[in-house]
Amino acid sequence: MARPVRFKDTIFQTATRLFGERGLAGTGIREIAKQAGVSEAAMYRHWKGKKDLAEAIFVQGMSELNEKLQLDVPTSGPAGEAVHATVRILFEAYDTHPEVVHYLLLNQHDLWRSIDHDQPNPVGFWFDLLRARADEFEVCPELSGDIIGPITLGMILRPGIAAAYRRIPMPLAQHAKGVSLAICRVLGVEWEQGGSQLK
Repeated sequence: MARPVRFKDTIFQTATRLFGERGLAGTGIREIAKQAGVSEAAMYRHWKGKKDLAEAIFVQGMSELNEKLQLDVPTSGPAGEAVHATVRILFEAYDTHPEVVHYLLLNQHDLWRSIDHDQPNPVGFWFDLLRARADEFEVCPELSGDIIGPITLGMILRPGIAAAYRRIPMPLAQHAKGVSLAICRVLGVEWEQGGSQLK
């Protein structure tokens, strides 16, 4: 008889937490099973191995985060509002589930090279957003369109790394406006939000 679904969910959640805390290389099947309170055999009933489990978590997490961005980031109106919505959503995700965001976006691992890059994900969402709004930007001429995406993405992700080392006050979402203003400055767009205008 197959294990109830709740065992699979427990394994999934435990693995996500451990991958976020320790990275893929630092997390073994035995430790996942132990902390999930299941046997290793129970894990192999659902996934072929650690890589299969890691890919399943990665794809599902990316899809869920991308779906939130698709629903809540405005597609019209000031570009600064779209920037701020993106930053806010990602920072709130970090505050709610830091281990998930660490695993998906902050830890360095090989899953980015192994997944289908047509799979919806937050990084692709950000790059697509910048391409769609490029006519509204006044970017420094020394910055090509190819490099502006990675630079501004770094401005979103690096605060999460600083938060992990307790270098900045939490919650991270309280910094969303300031980071958004900094990104708008790089992009050369005006944004008025809450009485603050960037020119």
